[in-house]
Amino acid sequence: MSLHNLELLLPYGLTGIGALIVLLLGVLPGNKNNKIPYIGSVVILLLTIFQVGTLFHYNARIENFVAINPLTLATFELCAAGGLATILMAQYYPKLNQHVDEAFYGLIIIAVLGTFLLVSAINLLAAFIGMELIAIPMFALIAWNPKRKGAIEGAIKYAVTATVAAAFFIFGIVLIYFGTGTLIMNEIPQALMGPDAIPSLVNIGIVLLLIGVAFELALAPFHCWLADAFQSAPAPIMAFIGSIAKIAVLIFVIHFAMSIAPIWGDFNSVLWVLVLLSILLGNLLALRQTNIKRMLAYSSVAQFGYILMALACVSDGTSISMVEGLRAAAYYGFSYAIMNMVVFAVIAMMSKYNPTGELAGYRGLGRRYPLAGGAMVIAVLSLAGIPPTAGFFAKLFLFTAVLNSGHIGFVILAALGSAISVFYYLRILLAFFAKEPQPSVSVSTTGRYSVTESIDFGSTLVMTICAVGTIAFGLFAQTALNMMF
Repeated sequence: MSLHNLELLLPYGLTGIGALIVLLLGVLPGNKNNKIPYIGSVVILLLTIFQVGTLFHYNARIENFVAINPLTLATFELCAAGGLATILMAQYYPKLNQHVDEAFYGLIIIAVLGTFLLVSAINLLAAFIGMELIAIPMFALIAWNPKRKGAIEGAIKYAVTATVAAAFFIFGIVLIYFGTGTLIMNEIPQALMGPDAIPSLVNIGIVLLLIGVAFELALAPFHCWLADAFQSAPAPIMAFIGSIAKIAVLIFVIHFAMSIAPIWGDFNSVLWVLVLLSILLGNLLALRQTNIKRMLAYSSVAQFGYILMALACVSDGTSISMVEGLRAAAYYGFSYAIMNMVVFAVIAMMSKYNPTGELAGYRGLGRRYPLAGGAMVIAVLSLAGIPPTAGFFAKLFLFTAVLNSGHIGFVILAALGSAISVFYYLRILLAFFAKEPQPSVSVSTTGRYSVTESIDFGSTLVMTICAVGTIAFGLFAQTALNMMF
């Protein structure tokens, strides 16, 4: 391995070794001080973000295991920033701030390493390892502070789902390897042309692999775990699962589709079934929810149903529709991660006043805290696809790509789903800006709410940056696309 390749491996090294350093910082001699591993984890992720930014001119494959390209590096930046946001929010989250220690920070950094490995994988074994490096820390983090109501239940449900997804995924890998003799993704189509190939086994293997991915993305009908996991998880962990882990899986699917482009169209029927069920069930179930966490979970099912349309509408690797579809899917994924992070940051910030997440508990909080209310407006309008937010341009690019491929029926279905989503997204804003019947916090002698109660540095910082990013990512959409491809 050359020095050039070693430089490209630095993001993996910084996160892998950095996680161990953070764990060691927590066991230093003397009085236990959780501030030291907290600062250490923040520094490590900031260094990772900076170091990844120096690699954008590279496009290389390393030992037929991982590949470094602009889309991979852009996702590295998103995942590292998402890990940093999770740590910042957890530091001040009421149900966690007395229980967060070096093990918590170390698990977050290991999960970030897993996202790096998953999104850059060109070998199916690397993808599986990356997926498990995300799933195992998430299982522990959902159950963090196990005395919380529902913590153990949510963790067990997530663990069972992750195990089933891993079983489908690894069994699919086994069948693909048995049928082609290779685990390198872009060699699969060529290997199928060989005399020893077994195409039927490979087709079954790819379908099983896609089912494993569908579990991870919570696509219908494999979505039942998501709402319970979201409701049970602390808001910062919910943010990482919903905004970072799922996007990492999405980018892997995009790379997988590009790698097996000559045969990808053979599986469109499977993808269209997932699209249809996800858009219908996701939106209809979200419409019935009175809890914001469960609503976001089911809306996520629908959102990824839209994204999957872009991957299902491509038919061959030489068509313009494939490039257009994959670009639209990647942009939608990044936009969704940023605007979703805003909502999770507001939920984390307001958890001291509404720990259950019931919509009725947010009455008047948007009026009382204008910054949080304004950020929620931006995020919700973006989720609904209202201009000039990133969500609008994401839907515009995606629907255009699907329409250009001739699937007008699914565009109409997605448009109807988006129209339905407006109703339940607006319910969030109506709750936030409704008149509050009675003050729910202590009042100072001047008759105003205590200013100190509303201060939450981590969530406020994440919320503000991501809200600005939601607007900027929409206004500079073409620049963002050029960076990723």
